[in-house]
Amino acid sequence: MNKKYSNIINSFEDFDNTYKHGFIGIPKGFGNLKESYFGTLKKFKKLYPNFKSTSKIPTVLFMHGSAGLRKGSVYRKWIVEEAGFIFFAPNSLKVKNRPTYETPTKLKNYEKVHDFRQAEIYFNLEKLQKISFIDTNNIFLMGNSEGGLAAAAFKGREFKGRIVTAYSCENAYYSKNFEIGANKNEAILNIIGTHDEYFSNDSKATKNHEVDGHCTKALRKYKNAKVIILPQTKHDITTNVYVKGDILNFLKLWSKE
Repeated sequence: MNKKYSNIINSFEDFDNTYKHGFIGIPKGFGNLKESYFGTLKKFKKLYPNFKSTSKIPTVLFMHGSAGLRKGSVYRKWIVEEAGFIFFAPNSLKVKNRPTYETPTKLKNYEKVHDFRQAEIYFNLEKLQKISFIDTNNIFLMGNSEGGLAAAAFKGREFKGRIVTAYSCENAYYSKNFEIGANKNEAILNIIGTHDEYFSNDSKATKNHEVDGHCTKALRKYKNAKVIILPQTKHDITTNVYVKGDILNFLKLWSKE
């Protein structure tokens, strides 16, 4: 792990709360579960203290947006019940005195949060890799909005693929020197709406910046990347009828490769 992110982790006494209080989804039938589980990891361990499985299962590590899980609960349902994957979302909101911002603010305030979220990925990925029933060869990184930047920028090589939603992979008010962290062969899916209130090319937030409003330029050298631009769709892309199918098809395709 980069020393910078290790230092961030060590600077918070309760950084491990991102994992302990993370949200998890586990599909019905796996480990003999009678119903799919949706809730916190802490509660799951209390309900199923002896949970075990001899098989392994693909997993999505999901980085929530600045407001917490919210729309991530929609993705969780799709990914668990229809793709049959495990879904795990670290919970940033449980870390005391974590960096935060309110748009608009200074660039340095956004960057502090971005660094914190990178540290969060490293920390939680290491935890997930130690769970016996997670298929470590089929872990996908997904992020929405603030979490989308985190997922796109992460420089590790541990993921089978990445899904970046409601984020445009561009420098503007929100970031400086942004770069895609994946290697050029990694599978990447970007989904964003033309009317995104924070990252589109005609949003109030980007009015003083030259942006395209999607990740095409950043991903032009990535042969396994796909960018989906949704007309008449705002920051909450879950309102668009095509999104569920696009995400599930991506996961099913690349988990078999």
